[in-house]
Amino acid sequence: MSSSDNNSELKKKQPQFSIAEPHDLLPRSKWLREYYFKGTEREWANEYMSFTTGTVWDTIWEESNYYIAPEVHTYIGNKGKGVFESSLRSMAIPVTTLPDNFWKLSLPERRAIFFEEVMLNYVPQEIISENDLIAGGRFNTQLSKTLTKKEAKKHWKMNIQNRNAFYKYHKSGFGNLGPTGGHIIPDHETIIKKGFKYLHEHAKQQYEKLSKKEKAGPKGAELRAMIRTTEIPRRLAVEYAEECRRLKQSASSQERVNELEQMAKNLERVPWEPAETFWQGVQALWLTHMLVMADESYPGPGVSFGRTDQHLWSLYKKDVIEENIISKEFAKEILGSFWFHANTVYDAQIMVGKQGITSAFGQLMTLSGCGPNGEDLTNELTYTILEVIDEWSPILEPKPNIRLHRKSPERLLDTVVAMISRAQGAPFLLNFDERSIAGMIEEGVPQEEAWNYACVGCLENTMQGNDRSGTVNCNPNLAKSIELTLWNGKNMPGNSNKPWSKEREQFGPKSGLPETFETWDQFFNAWKAQIESIIQYTVNLYDMTEQFRATFLPTPYVSTLVRGCIEKGLDVRNGGPELRFITIEGVAFATTVDSLLAIKHLVYDTKKYTISEIKDALVNNYEGKDFVVLQNHLKNKAPKYGNDDDQADDMARKVMEIWAKETWKHKTQTDFQFRPGMLSWNYWAGADASYTPATPDGRLAGTFLSNAICPSAGVDKKGPTAVTNSVGVALGGKTDEGGYINYLPNGASHTITFNPSILRNPENKDKFKAYLRGYTEKGGTSLQVNMLDADMLRDAQQHPENYKNLLVRVTGYNAYFNAIGKELQDEIIARESHNI
Repeated sequence: MSSSDNNSELKKKQPQFSIAEPHDLLPRSKWLREYYFKGTEREWANEYMSFTTGTVWDTIWEESNYYIAPEVHTYIGNKGKGVFESSLRSMAIPVTTLPDNFWKLSLPERRAIFFEEVMLNYVPQEIISENDLIAGGRFNTQLSKTLTKKEAKKHWKMNIQNRNAFYKYHKSGFGNLGPTGGHIIPDHETIIKKGFKYLHEHAKQQYEKLSKKEKAGPKGAELRAMIRTTEIPRRLAVEYAEECRRLKQSASSQERVNELEQMAKNLERVPWEPAETFWQGVQALWLTHMLVMADESYPGPGVSFGRTDQHLWSLYKKDVIEENIISKEFAKEILGSFWFHANTVYDAQIMVGKQGITSAFGQLMTLSGCGPNGEDLTNELTYTILEVIDEWSPILEPKPNIRLHRKSPERLLDTVVAMISRAQGAPFLLNFDERSIAGMIEEGVPQEEAWNYACVGCLENTMQGNDRSGTVNCNPNLAKSIELTLWNGKNMPGNSNKPWSKEREQFGPKSGLPETFETWDQFFNAWKAQIESIIQYTVNLYDMTEQFRATFLPTPYVSTLVRGCIEKGLDVRNGGPELRFITIEGVAFATTVDSLLAIKHLVYDTKKYTISEIKDALVNNYEGKDFVVLQNHLKNKAPKYGNDDDQADDMARKVMEIWAKETWKHKTQTDFQFRPGMLSWNYWAGADASYTPATPDGRLAGTFLSNAICPSAGVDKKGPTAVTNSVGVALGGKTDEGGYINYLPNGASHTITFNPSILRNPENKDKFKAYLRGYTEKGGTSLQVNMLDADMLRDAQQHPENYKNLLVRVTGYNAYFNAIGKELQDEIIARESHNI
């Protein structure tokens, strides 16, 4: 097949507007990229389509998915009266083709039928343009939950109980939590290599093994729903194939006629049968993925592709390298179409500014990494995908994660450093295998399998195709433990952020009045009691969510793509997956550590101040001459985490070990194990910070907390190597045998900012490579690099029109600087900018 394009025709079609020029894009990809950035002026957009059963009690927008996002709370109303639910209901399309016995079927079967009807008969099958090589356009759906009237009544009763409890948790300063869709790696490898036909037959075999009684019960209903949904991708692909052949009649050239015919043939094979070509492999990957997002109606945050350069490598190697069926350039054009489709997820958001883009979705793609024996698995497809990322930058999806390790080749490091040096906000995150694999083993994954992990969402480590880890569902504010310790389990009195109840509620245990403590050990033991109570509170509250989802929100299509669900006849949200975790993501780690260090140093070691004096300063938010002096001592005279200081790092390790080990003690009633992680999303700078009073590290009330495993902003004075060493110790250090300890199997977000000037000469690029190799040995699980000039960011605040496509790294994700709000902008500007 020819890889050339009719350049003159493409030139005529290119949108007439100005954006930052990508470098070295091929004509077809250039058109698609520019068409994407045309935004609200596009002729086509993947906007929300909502669908209803037509019942008066129907629920479309599932508010519980958004409890974790405090900025959405104001839009949630009672029993369908909120802004989002009422809007979606008003625009919803009634699905009138449901079978006569629909309401007599089980909930999983109703969900499967409704999903099938919508995707096949109500959502149009469109090929976006003559430059598109991948089918699969509209997937931003909001689907009816298909509840009966009786189920809906129970749903709302439980939902409102949960809502009130979740709001109390948040507004009392404990952080935020809630069920979150996506954040999963479906079994893409099986689909590419075996097809949905394999899953269909497997589900039928499991169903036939059931007894007559089991077939009539919940397990039989679940499997019937799964069997039905395994056929949806095949039937949808046939519809798209017919559309391709219809478009042949109006194609502008014979070349496009040939492309459309090949697309139709691809769709007649995949994703039902195994992919035979690279083009088919990419098509199968995309169609499988977009249906996950449609089924979950979130749409699919954190639904990740896994190790794409491994899953598609044999097909790329055969087609491009060995048999020369297609050129590398044409393979990149296929990937370009894939990139375009992935970014249309943002079309569902409010179309303002940069299309409302806040980088909330995180369709992660994991590249490179080691094999079972530590060998490097980087291949030519790895480099081809990195070229596409580089050429399409700055654009958000898919978010690439590069796995580095001791044997990563120089060519890969050279490529990564070159991309970082010219990219806005570094378009990917770096994951480090040795520490990450240690974390997977810690959670019980066999050592012979743990090497094959990948990342979801922002950076969270999971296994592929058999793991539902709820990677961002619980985000407790660890700094709350300091407040509760100082006030014997109660909120701070006189706090401008008032407690939920009129009286100061006894949230934590009565661990003692700290004014009476004579030793540091007494204070630290009281703190341990409070952090344990926060974890227990978080677990108890979140467990209500899992019971709710298991009862009312099955997703049979997603369940077929997670190993264990078919075998058990259980939904992915009800104990089906082989690996089942809920992650507790600690927020404000360094704020907590530095506060403990300040109290230890100034109260118990040097006896410069008393606990009473510190408490008075906190209540008064350091306002007043005497309190300003005290604040200065707390900020500048006590050790701070992030400076390779043994005392500070030892405290960080102890704090990490205590709360992480406490997390492992708990399970949900649906048999999901709680595990620890550290990804602060944007809570440290917004929602959680606003409900956190002044802290003993010198921080003022309402100002941003520390971010994930990073040091507090501005305290890391000794450079990036010192920060790296501190992060490595905090995660657990090394074993006596030289192996790694990792208290956080979910991963730990470490964002660091460098001035772009450091990579302007070859010598500094070599130093930066050396830094990355050193991070492999000394650092954490995940590193995100910002190459940003603070003066440039200040100018971007003043003149946003000059920086329309400026990307920055926030924490585990990229965002357009103009779209994140001044709060986060100021935090990014305030970060310490390091030199090598």
